[in-house]
Amino acid sequence: MVARGNAEAEDIAQEALLKAIRKLDAYDPARGSIEAWLWSIVVSAARDAGRAAGRRLALWERLTRLPEQSESIETIESIVLDRIADAQLLDAVRSLPSRDRTLIALRFGAGLDHAASGAAVGISAAAATMALRRALHHLRRRLEEPNEQDA
Repeated sequence: MVARGNAEAEDIAQEALLKAIRKLDAYDPARGSIEAWLWSIVVSAARDAGRAAGRRLALWERLTRLPEQSESIETIESIVLDRIADAQLLDAVRSLPSRDRTLIALRFGAGLDHAASGAAVGISAAAATMALRRALHHLRRRLEEPNEQDA
């Protein structure tokens, strides 16, 4: 009932089953029935899936929203956003390695600063800054690849 469709519901059920199997040794019959324990895992998996869906939606909205700018000032970002389609940008982000995708999503999707982004992936703020620069460089190269093929 909390999932947006059958596929998402199946994913939540599968994730809950995997969590239950991994944490079976943590079940304590003195704290309640196995059924109640399993339902708590399902609720947790559903909550996690909802948060992840919210983050994906927020990232999509941030990636598709053009920044407000004065008409006389045109930045590199606005030029790039005018020239590439939203789908092309998302495809390029999705083609990046997992860590690059994560850093870009945390910084631009979730709006976290470098320190918070770094903490989320287990690195320092300085390392997150450098890793994000590399991720953006990789993204820029991915976005330039189709242009080179068209020429």
